[in-house]
Amino acid sequence: MLLQGKIGDAGYAIAGLSVAVILITGVLSFDEIRDAISAPIILMSAGVIGVANALGSTGLTNLVGKTVAAVLGTNVNPFVLIFVLCILTSLLATLTGTNIGTVYVFAPLAIATCTKLGIDPRAAASAIVMAGWCGHFLPIDGMPALILGTGKYTAVEFWKFTIPQYFIRLLFLTVGALLVFPA
Repeated sequence: MLLQGKIGDAGYAIAGLSVAVILITGVLSFDEIRDAISAPIILMSAGVIGVANALGSTGLTNLVGKTVAAVLGTNVNPFVLIFVLCILTSLLATLTGTNIGTVYVFAPLAIATCTKLGIDPRAAASAIVMAGWCGHFLPIDGMPALILGTGKYTAVEFWKFTIPQYFIRLLFLTVGALLVFPA
């Protein structure tokens, strides 16, 4: 996906060809490959790619960027903007269950907003990509649910640790993005 802009549509076939090589060389059997593919996640991610492309090609991303920039005004602090975008991205990624899909939608919106505000969008884009995987303060799925259940914690006990840790993680993520890509 990193080289999609250079490779073009042929890049979509690379994953399939890679799986074919794994099958032909006997690393995994057909049944193991079939069982390892999580169809709901693949379908959700593929659907969101189309939504993100539609947002960009119709101009909605640009419109949202202009609108948010107009609402915020011209002297918005880049740290606050990126931090809020990180919170929104991680929260929605956690609630929807599709980290990649949320990043596909939020990254172009953040880039458009930063561009309209005259802020270097690289810090926001890199922070949002990382923030998509930072919403572990809710025991909705995966490791947080496992920790909450097997540890026999109450939700309040769980949140005493995870909510401060969540905000500390996003603060450091925002600071790091702005240090690497100053606004």
